Amino acid sequence: MTGGGISVTLPHGLCAAGARHQDAMLRPLTGADQALLAEAGTEPPARLVTVLLGRTVTRIGAIAPVGPDVARALTIGDREALLLHLWRISRGDRLDCVLVCPHGGCGERMDLELSASRLALPAYEHARPEHEVLIDGPAERYRVTFRLPNGGDQEEAAEIVLSDGPGPAAAAALRRTILAITPSDGARRDRLPEPVARRLPTVMADLDPQAEITLDLTCPACGRGFATIFDTASFLLSELAAATRRLFREVHWLALNYHWSERAILALSLPRRRLYLDLLDEASAGGVA
Repeated sequence: MTGGGISVTLPHGLCAAGARHQDAMLRPLTGADQALLAEAGTEPPARLVTVLLGRTVTRIGAIAPVGPDVARALTIGDREALLLHLWRISRGDRLDCVLVCPHGGCGERMDLELSASRLALPAYEHARPEHEVLIDGPAERYRVTFRLPNGGDQEEAAEIVLSDGPGPAAAAALRRTILAITPSDGARRDRLPEPVARRLPTVMADLDPQAEITLDLTCPACGRGFATIFDTASFLLSELAAATRRLFREVHWLALNYHWSERAILALSLPRRRLYLDLLDEASAGGVA
């Protein structure tokens, strides 16, 4: 009773066994996915995204099944792209947001309509398992070999934030991505040189632009511009959480009329579930038994 999946192209792709896998198969969200997220609602968003993608991404290249371990190994940009495509095939291309102008003395509420397909970036030309960059310090030049941050790094950072705050969490996540630094003098992975710690996040952002979606906007009330980050994970998870009560009302109504089990109803994709609900509404309005 589930809906069909679609093939999407990951901007970076999963590098495994000497190959880069960019073609992913993604199925729409079901009520079962939404119910599972509701039960695990206290988990950090990064972990919820891992669970969600581990369930809805059915294949990446020749890798199947996917599961949480593979979803955790995906770059942050690939995870963002998959969430955009997941929203598109489950809820439609449109994303409706409400923002508040950040400029002092304004505070105007703004309705913003975004497009999931337009926010999703095409494949990167520069993608590879490891990258190298030269970073100049006051007295040293560092050659840094690193990989791009992934879901596992996000999950660890989320744990550290709870105990130590965002600064130590960001530093720990950065250390996880560094594979080597030369020269080695004073450049231990547990204590990064300050020039490396300052410069490397910018280099990573340039290599994985899908990881952070920046919107350049103008307030219609005050006419001043500003930039804001669109966090796909936060948007999707909050929208699903807000719709949880409605989901179980729909399960109740379908079970009452069709005598299906909860498991069968939750296995339906949202469009299929809404189709049956619309048919019930039509039958009720037309007096059809």
